[in-house]
Amino acid sequence: MSQQRGYKRSWKNLLINKRYQLRFTLFMAGLAAVLMTALGWWVIRVADEATTVAKSRARGTVCPPSAAQAAAKAAEAAAAVRAPAAPALVAPAPPKADPVAGEPATGEPTADDADRKVQLDESSMTLTEEVAPPPPPGPPPPSAEEQARMNAAHAACEASIDRKLDAIEHNRSMIVLVLIVSGVLLTVGLALFGIKMTHKVAGPLHKVTLYLAKLRDGRYDKVYDLRKGDQLVEFYEHFKHAHAGVVTMEQADVERIKAALDAAVADGVLDRSPEAKTAAAALRTVLERKEASLG
Repeated sequence: MSQQRGYKRSWKNLLINKRYQLRFTLFMAGLAAVLMTALGWWVIRVADEATTVAKSRARGTVCPPSAAQAAAKAAEAAAAVRAPAAPALVAPAPPKADPVAGEPATGEPTADDADRKVQLDESSMTLTEEVAPPPPPGPPPPSAEEQARMNAAHAACEASIDRKLDAIEHNRSMIVLVLIVSGVLLTVGLALFGIKMTHKVAGPLHKVTLYLAKLRDGRYDKVYDLRKGDQLVEFYEHFKHAHAGVVTMEQADVERIKAALDAAVADGVLDRSPEAKTAAAALRTVLERKEASLG
């Protein structure tokens, strides 16, 4: 039959051995916090880079022009077409050499160039202006319905870009929030779990310490089983068997002392010998103490 008592753990009594439990728990929770901080820094850095790239792509989306933008582009194109062309300078063609007459080509020096003198009698340069063709007629201005459609399409595109930017920023904020919440929950959870698990080790040790203190004072209380989930079960069972062995020895001593006293009384030794009577009184004191220790 099990000797388990109906006792449940209380969160107020979890810190039995504060030095051991808090040292182990704080080390585990601190290490988790450091690792989560390093991981969060790296994830946020990557998220910032991805957010920047995504925003650049969203801002690079080309939206259809509005009516005002289309009219401005058409005016710029018409102004560029109507701009007059610059007059071209046409120089007279240089004279060609006559191979029959033996005249050298212009620009080719001969042996008699050193004795010749060049005299420019007359030169002329003619400015000719190219007449640009008339510009083609521009497209007719859009109607009011077409302008409204263009403005609506442009506004819808701009709104879509704004929504994309807001969604990108929201996703980044969610990543940061999830990292922070996960880090806090992990650290707190590990702290609570560490206290709970160390209590399952500190509890049996504390229990053994209490029983040993009672043994020191000569009290042999009943050793109850560990609670469900406690650690150090094998160690506690060894202690429990040792405690039971000591109790058995004490009970045997009680029985022997009782038998010795009964034999002395029956033989009448206590009436004949004062020394035997004193020894018997001492044995009765020991017997009372042992019976009291066994409860």
